[in-house]
Amino acid sequence: MSYGKYLLIWVWLIALLAAGTFISTLPISKTEAVLAILSVSLIKAFLVALFYMHLKFERLIPLWIVAVFPFFLIGLATLLVFSGILFG
Repeated sequence: MSYGKYLLIWVWLIALLAAGTFISTLPISKTEAVLAILSVSLIKAFLVALFYMHLKFERLIPLWIVAVFPFFLIGLATLLVFSGILFG
């Protein structure tokens, strides 16, 4: 893969970082902001895993094994956010 593609992915990651920061300043509820920021973070993690960890070129089975753990962590973070809202 050429360096230009890595640079393009890096620019996307910086733009998504700015988007996540911008979301935190919007006049929306805390729950909506957290869910939007988690969504942006999921996209960033996906880009990093595919291009910088070179998982784009792996076979499908190891990719599924690696992909399950981040979804578990995002689900856990979402559960913690909602439990804080419900019980906090």
